[in-house]
Amino acid sequence: MLLGYSLTPFGHDPDAWTKPRDRRRLGFDALLDQVAAAEAAGFDFVLLADRLSIRPADDLSSVAVPFEPTLLASALATRADGIGIIAAASAAQHEPYNLARRFASLDLVSKGRSGWLVLLDDGDAARGNEYVDVVTALWDSFEDDAFLYDKVEGRFFDPSKMHVAHHKGAHFSVRGPLNVNRSSQGRPVLTHLLEEGDEALAARTGELLLLQAGKVEGLVAIAARAIRSIEAAGRRRSDVRLVANVVPVVAGSPQAAGYKVTAPTLAGVRTIGTPEMIADRLHELATAADLDGFTILPPTLETGERFLADVVPELGRRGLIGGKRQVTLRDRLGLARPVHPAISGKEVSR
Repeated sequence: MLLGYSLTPFGHDPDAWTKPRDRRRLGFDALLDQVAAAEAAGFDFVLLADRLSIRPADDLSSVAVPFEPTLLASALATRADGIGIIAAASAAQHEPYNLARRFASLDLVSKGRSGWLVLLDDGDAARGNEYVDVVTALWDSFEDDAFLYDKVEGRFFDPSKMHVAHHKGAHFSVRGPLNVNRSSQGRPVLTHLLEEGDEALAARTGELLLLQAGKVEGLVAIAARAIRSIEAAGRRRSDVRLVANVVPVVAGSPQAAGYKVTAPTLAGVRTIGTPEMIADRLHELATAADLDGFTILPPTLETGERFLADVVPELGRRGLIGGKRQVTLRDRLGLARPVHPAISGKEVSR
Protein backbone atom coordinates (compact mmCIF):
# COMPACT_ATOMS: atom_id res chain seq x y z
CA MET A 1 0.00 0.00 0.00
CA LEU A 2 1.40 3.38 -1.06
CA LEU A 3 1.15 6.31 1.35
CA GLY A 4 1.38 10.02 0.65
CA TYR A 5 1.17 12.95 3.07
CA SER A 6 -0.41 16.25 2.06
CA LEU A 7 1.59 19.08 3.61
CA THR A 8 -0.11 22.07 5.28
CA PRO A 9 1.07 24.40 8.06
CA PHE A 10 -1.80 23.61 10.46
CA GLY A 11 -3.94 20.87 8.90
CA HIS A 12 -6.66 20.52 6.27
CA ASP A 13 -9.38 21.82 8.55
CA PRO A 14 -9.57 25.55 7.64
CA ASP A 15 -10.08 26.35 11.35
CA ALA A 16 -7.07 24.31 12.51
CA TRP A 17 -4.89 27.42 12.72
CA THR A 18 -7.00 28.68 15.63
CA LYS A 19 -5.99 25.77 17.87
CA PRO A 20 -3.31 26.59 18.76
CA ARG A 21 -2.21 29.89 17.24
CA ASP A 22 1.45 29.17 16.50
CA ARG A 23 3.10 31.29 13.82
CA ARG A 24 6.18 29.09 13.85
CA ARG A 25 4.19 26.49 11.92
CA LEU A 26 4.39 28.77 8.87
CA GLY A 27 8.17 28.50 8.81
CA PHE A 28 10.33 26.14 6.77
CA ASP A 29 11.67 24.21 9.77
CA ALA A 30 8.16 23.34 10.97
CA LEU A 31 7.20 22.08 7.50
CA LEU A 32 10.44 20.11 7.31
CA ASP A 33 9.59 18.47 10.64
CA GLN A 34 6.33 17.18 9.12
CA VAL A 35 8.13 15.83 6.06
CA ALA A 36 10.82 14.20 8.20
CA ALA A 37 8.16 12.52 10.34
CA ALA A 38 6.37 11.18 7.26
CA GLU A 39 9.69 9.97 5.85
CA ALA A 40 10.59 8.21 9.11
CA ALA A 41 7.17 6.53 9.11
CA GLY A 42 7.87 5.07 5.67
CA PHE A 43 5.62 7.30 3.56
CA ASP A 44 6.33 7.22 -0.16
CA PHE A 45 5.74 10.87 -1.01
CA VAL A 46 4.73 14.24 0.33
CA LEU A 47 2.27 16.36 -1.66
CA LEU A 48 2.67 20.15 -1.99
CA ALA A 49 -0.77 20.97 -3.38
CA ASP A 50 -0.51 24.77 -2.94
CA ARG A 51 -4.29 25.27 -2.85
CA LEU A 52 -4.19 23.86 -6.39
CA SER A 53 -2.63 27.14 -7.58
CA ILE A 54 -5.77 29.17 -6.91
CA ARG A 55 -4.46 32.71 -6.48
CA PRO A 56 -5.83 34.62 -3.49
CA ALA A 57 -8.26 37.38 -4.40
CA ASP A 58 -9.41 38.83 -1.10
CA ASP A 59 -8.39 36.12 1.36
CA LEU A 60 -5.43 33.97 2.36
CA SER A 61 -5.71 30.26 3.02
CA SER A 62 -4.43 28.77 6.26
CA VAL A 63 -4.27 25.43 4.43
CA ALA A 64 -1.80 26.48 1.71
CA VAL A 65 1.92 26.40 2.43
CA PRO A 66 3.44 29.91 2.44
CA PHE A 67 6.13 29.07 -0.15
CA GLU A 68 6.20 28.53 -3.91
CA PRO A 69 5.90 24.72 -4.21
CA THR A 70 8.89 23.92 -6.44
CA LEU A 71 11.25 26.13 -4.42
CA LEU A 72 9.96 24.55 -1.21
CA ALA A 73 10.39 21.11 -2.80
CA SER A 74 14.02 21.91 -3.67
CA ALA A 75 14.77 22.98 -0.11
CA LEU A 76 13.03 19.94 1.37
CA ALA A 77 14.88 17.61 -0.99
CA THR A 78 18.22 18.69 0.44
CA ARG A 79 17.13 17.91 4.00
CA ALA A 80 14.83 14.88 3.58
CA ASP A 81 16.77 12.43 1.43
CA GLY A 82 14.41 9.49 1.01
CA ILE A 83 10.79 10.53 0.50
CA GLY A 84 9.33 11.55 -2.86
CA ILE A 85 8.18 15.16 -3.29
CA ILE A 86 5.28 16.05 -5.60
CA ALA A 87 4.75 19.76 -6.25
CA ALA A 88 1.79 21.46 -7.90
CA ALA A 89 2.30 23.89 -10.77
CA SER A 90 -0.26 25.44 -13.07
CA ALA A 91 0.03 25.46 -16.85
CA ALA A 92 -1.80 28.79 -16.78
CA GLN A 93 0.95 30.40 -14.71
CA HIS A 94 4.17 29.07 -16.28
CA GLU A 95 5.61 28.90 -19.77
CA PRO A 96 6.21 25.28 -20.85
CA TYR A 97 9.99 25.69 -21.19
CA ASN A 98 10.40 27.31 -17.77
CA LEU A 99 8.22 24.74 -16.05
CA ALA A 100 10.02 21.86 -17.77
CA ARG A 101 13.41 23.25 -16.73
CA ARG A 102 12.22 23.88 -13.16
CA PHE A 103 11.02 20.31 -12.64
CA ALA A 104 13.96 18.75 -14.48
CA SER A 105 16.26 20.69 -12.14
CA LEU A 106 14.21 19.60 -9.11
CA ASP A 107 14.54 16.00 -10.24
CA LEU A 108 18.32 16.33 -10.26
CA VAL A 109 18.42 18.15 -6.92
CA SER A 110 16.25 15.45 -5.35
CA LYS A 111 18.15 12.60 -7.03
CA GLY A 112 15.10 11.39 -8.89
CA ARG A 113 12.40 11.91 -6.25
CA SER A 114 10.21 14.58 -7.84
CA GLY A 115 6.76 14.64 -9.38
CA TRP A 116 4.66 17.31 -11.06
CA LEU A 117 1.03 17.66 -10.02
CA VAL A 118 -0.38 18.89 -13.32
CA LEU A 119 -2.84 21.76 -12.95
CA LEU A 120 -4.49 22.95 -16.15
CA ASP A 121 -6.78 25.69 -17.37
CA ASP A 122 -10.17 23.99 -17.00
CA GLY A 123 -11.67 25.58 -20.09
CA ASP A 124 -9.16 24.47 -22.71
CA ALA A 125 -8.43 20.75 -22.97
CA ALA A 126 -6.53 21.14 -26.26
CA ARG A 127 -4.13 23.64 -24.70
CA GLY A 128 -3.61 21.34 -21.71
CA ASN A 129 -2.79 18.35 -23.91
CA GLU A 130 -0.32 20.34 -25.96
CA TYR A 131 1.27 21.83 -22.85
CA VAL A 132 1.97 18.44 -21.24
CA ASP A 133 3.29 17.02 -24.52
CA VAL A 134 5.71 19.95 -24.89
CA VAL A 135 6.99 19.59 -21.33
CA THR A 136 7.49 15.85 -21.77
CA ALA A 137 9.36 16.37 -25.04
CA LEU A 138 11.63 18.91 -23.36
CA TRP A 139 12.39 16.46 -20.56
CA ASP A 140 13.64 14.12 -23.29
CA SER A 141 16.06 16.70 -24.70
CA PHE A 142 19.01 14.42 -23.95
CA GLU A 143 19.54 10.69 -23.85
CA ASP A 144 20.90 9.21 -20.65
CA ASP A 145 24.51 9.10 -21.79
CA ALA A 146 24.55 12.33 -23.82
CA PHE A 147 26.91 14.20 -21.49
CA LEU A 148 30.45 12.86 -21.95
CA TYR A 149 32.69 15.26 -20.01
CA ASP A 150 35.59 13.96 -22.12
CA LYS A 151 38.48 16.29 -21.27
CA VAL A 152 40.96 14.52 -23.52
CA GLU A 153 38.87 14.89 -26.66
CA GLY A 154 37.28 18.14 -25.55
CA ARG A 155 33.76 16.75 -25.91
CA PHE A 156 31.26 18.06 -23.36
CA PHE A 157 28.31 16.16 -24.84
CA ASP A 158 27.41 14.04 -27.85
CA PRO A 159 25.31 16.20 -30.25
CA SER A 160 23.76 13.09 -31.80
CA LYS A 161 22.12 12.36 -28.45
CA MET A 162 20.57 15.79 -28.12
CA HIS A 163 16.97 16.02 -29.33
CA VAL A 164 15.46 19.40 -30.17
CA ALA A 165 11.67 19.55 -29.86
CA HIS A 166 11.04 22.03 -32.73
CA HIS A 167 7.44 22.21 -31.52
CA LYS A 168 4.99 24.46 -33.35
CA GLY A 169 1.38 23.94 -32.36
CA ALA A 170 -1.89 25.76 -31.98
CA HIS A 171 -0.94 27.21 -28.60
CA PHE A 172 2.85 26.97 -28.21
CA SER A 173 6.00 27.32 -30.24
CA VAL A 174 8.99 25.86 -28.40
CA ARG A 175 12.30 24.89 -29.92
CA GLY A 176 14.30 23.50 -26.99
CA PRO A 177 16.42 21.79 -25.89
CA LEU A 178 16.63 22.07 -22.13
CA ASN A 179 20.12 22.44 -20.73
CA VAL A 180 19.34 19.83 -18.07
CA ASN A 181 20.37 16.19 -18.21
CA ARG A 182 18.00 13.31 -17.47
CA SER A 183 17.81 12.30 -13.83
CA SER A 184 18.25 8.93 -12.18
CA GLN A 185 14.51 8.25 -12.60
CA GLY A 186 14.43 9.51 -16.19
CA ARG A 187 11.98 12.35 -15.65
CA PRO A 188 9.55 13.58 -12.97
CA VAL A 189 6.44 11.54 -12.27
CA LEU A 190 3.38 13.01 -14.03
CA THR A 191 0.63 13.32 -11.42
CA HIS A 192 -3.01 14.31 -11.94
CA LEU A 193 -5.86 15.04 -9.53
CA LEU A 194 -9.06 13.26 -10.57
CA GLU A 195 -12.57 14.06 -9.46
CA GLU A 196 -15.63 14.67 -11.61
CA GLY A 197 -14.85 15.82 -15.15
CA ASP A 198 -12.72 15.05 -18.17
CA GLU A 199 -9.88 12.63 -17.37
CA ALA A 200 -8.71 11.99 -20.95
CA LEU A 201 -5.33 13.70 -20.47
CA ALA A 202 -4.75 12.02 -17.13
CA ALA A 203 -5.58 8.63 -18.63
CA ARG A 204 -3.18 9.22 -21.53
CA THR A 205 -0.23 10.73 -19.66
CA GLY A 206 -0.72 10.27 -15.91
CA GLU A 207 1.50 7.93 -13.93
CA LEU A 208 0.14 8.73 -10.47
CA LEU A 209 -3.54 9.64 -10.24
CA LEU A 210 -4.83 11.23 -7.03
CA LEU A 211 -8.53 10.42 -6.69
CA GLN A 212 -10.72 12.91 -4.86
CA ALA A 213 -14.24 12.24 -3.63
CA GLY A 214 -16.17 13.02 -0.47
CA LYS A 215 -17.95 9.67 -0.27
CA VAL A 216 -17.00 6.04 -0.79
CA GLU A 217 -19.50 5.57 -3.63
CA GLY A 218 -18.04 8.52 -5.52
CA LEU A 219 -14.51 7.25 -4.98
CA VAL A 220 -15.35 3.79 -6.32
CA ALA A 221 -17.04 5.35 -9.37
CA ILE A 222 -14.09 7.66 -10.13
CA ALA A 223 -11.63 4.78 -9.81
CA ALA A 224 -13.65 2.53 -12.12
CA ARG A 225 -14.01 5.30 -14.68
CA ALA A 226 -10.28 6.06 -14.51
CA ILE A 227 -9.37 2.43 -15.13
CA ARG A 228 -11.67 2.26 -18.15
CA SER A 229 -10.16 5.47 -19.53
CA ILE A 230 -6.60 4.20 -19.00
CA GLU A 231 -7.35 1.02 -20.92
CA ALA A 232 -9.20 2.96 -23.65
CA ALA A 233 -6.05 5.06 -24.08
CA GLY A 234 -4.11 1.88 -24.90
CA ARG A 235 -2.35 1.64 -21.56
CA ARG A 236 -2.29 -1.05 -18.92
CA ARG A 237 -3.72 -0.65 -15.42
CA SER A 238 -0.32 -1.71 -14.06
CA ASP A 239 1.32 1.33 -15.69
CA VAL A 240 -0.58 3.74 -13.43
CA ARG A 241 -0.92 4.13 -9.67
CA LEU A 242 -4.32 5.07 -8.24
CA VAL A 243 -4.12 6.76 -4.85
CA ALA A 244 -7.18 8.14 -3.06
CA ASN A 245 -7.38 11.17 -0.76
CA VAL A 246 -8.56 10.30 2.75
CA VAL A 247 -9.15 12.43 5.84
CA PRO A 248 -8.32 10.27 8.89
CA VAL A 249 -9.54 11.12 12.38
CA VAL A 250 -7.81 8.84 14.86
CA ALA A 251 -9.55 8.52 18.21
CA GLY A 252 -10.05 6.08 21.05
CA SER A 253 -13.56 5.50 19.74
CA PRO A 254 -15.64 6.82 16.82
CA GLN A 255 -17.67 8.98 19.20
CA ALA A 256 -14.52 10.86 20.28
CA ALA A 257 -13.86 12.20 16.78
CA GLY A 258 -15.68 15.41 15.96
CA TYR A 259 -13.82 17.03 13.10
CA LYS A 260 -15.75 17.94 9.99
CA VAL A 261 -13.33 19.03 7.30
CA THR A 262 -14.43 21.33 4.49
CA ALA A 263 -11.12 22.08 2.82
CA PRO A 264 -11.39 24.63 -0.03
CA THR A 265 -9.23 22.68 -2.45
CA LEU A 266 -8.32 19.11 -1.56
CA ALA A 267 -10.96 16.82 -0.08
CA GLY A 268 -11.19 13.15 0.73
CA VAL A 269 -13.22 10.32 2.21
CA ARG A 270 -13.41 10.76 5.98
CA THR A 271 -12.37 7.75 8.06
CA ILE A 272 -13.02 7.86 11.80
CA GLY A 273 -12.11 5.50 14.60
CA THR A 274 -9.39 3.64 16.39
CA PRO A 275 -6.13 2.79 14.60
CA GLU A 276 -7.43 -0.74 14.03
CA MET A 277 -10.70 0.54 12.60
CA ILE A 278 -8.97 2.97 10.26
CA ALA A 279 -6.58 0.26 9.05
CA ASP A 280 -9.61 -1.96 8.37
CA ARG A 281 -11.30 0.87 6.48
CA LEU A 282 -8.28 1.64 4.31
CA HIS A 283 -7.89 -2.03 3.40
CA GLU A 284 -11.58 -2.23 2.50
CA LEU A 285 -11.41 0.93 0.37
CA ALA A 286 -8.32 -0.29 -1.47
CA THR A 287 -10.06 -3.56 -2.31
CA ALA A 288 -13.40 -2.01 -3.28
CA ALA A 289 -11.91 0.62 -5.61
CA ASP A 290 -8.82 -1.28 -6.85
CA LEU A 291 -6.52 1.33 -5.27
CA ASP A 292 -2.76 1.27 -4.86
CA GLY A 293 -2.77 3.49 -1.78
CA PHE A 294 -3.84 6.71 -0.11
CA THR A 295 -2.86 10.34 0.34
CA ILE A 296 -3.43 11.34 3.94
CA LEU A 297 -5.06 14.74 4.54
CA PRO A 298 -4.83 15.25 8.30
CA PRO A 299 -7.44 17.75 9.55
CA THR A 300 -4.99 18.96 12.21
CA LEU A 301 -1.31 18.31 12.81
CA GLU A 302 -2.21 16.46 15.98
CA THR A 303 -4.40 13.98 14.06
CA GLY A 304 -1.58 13.61 11.54
CA GLU A 305 0.82 12.76 14.34
CA ARG A 306 -1.60 10.18 15.69
CA PHE A 307 -1.92 8.61 12.25
CA LEU A 308 1.87 8.30 11.99
CA ALA A 309 2.25 7.00 15.52
CA ASP A 310 -0.69 4.60 15.70
CA VAL A 311 -2.19 3.76 12.29
CA VAL A 312 1.05 3.32 10.33
CA PRO A 313 2.40 0.64 12.73
CA GLU A 314 -0.95 -1.16 12.51
CA LEU A 315 -0.70 -1.17 8.70
CA GLY A 316 2.83 -2.53 9.05
CA ARG A 317 1.74 -5.32 11.38
CA ARG A 318 -0.78 -6.40 8.74
CA GLY A 319 1.87 -6.44 6.02
CA LEU A 320 0.13 -3.69 4.05
CA ILE A 321 3.16 -1.40 4.04
CA GLY A 322 6.88 -1.84 4.49
CA GLY A 323 9.75 -3.31 2.53
CA LYS A 324 13.24 -2.26 1.60
CA ARG A 325 14.19 1.37 1.09
CA GLN A 326 13.87 2.60 -2.50
CA VAL A 327 15.90 5.36 -4.11
CA THR A 328 13.74 7.22 -6.65
CA LEU A 329 10.06 8.12 -6.53
CA ARG A 330 9.43 5.74 -9.42
CA ASP A 331 11.09 2.97 -7.38
CA ARG A 332 8.79 3.71 -4.48
CA LEU A 333 5.71 3.73 -6.69
CA GLY A 334 6.75 0.59 -8.54
CA LEU A 335 6.84 2.41 -11.87
CA ALA A 336 9.30 1.55 -14.61
CA ARG A 337 11.94 4.10 -15.55
CA PRO A 338 10.87 5.62 -18.90
CA VAL A 339 13.06 4.65 -21.82
CA HIS A 340 14.13 7.61 -23.95
CA PRO A 341 11.98 7.80 -27.12
CA ALA A 342 15.09 7.67 -29.33
CA ILE A 343 16.01 4.31 -27.79
CA SER A 344 12.50 2.87 -27.82
CA GLY A 345 11.94 3.93 -31.41
CA LYS A 346 8.93 6.06 -30.47
CA GLU A 347 10.46 9.44 -31.10
CA VAL A 348 8.28 11.61 -33.31
CA SER A 349 10.01 13.86 -35.81
CA ARG A 350 8.66 17.41 -35.75
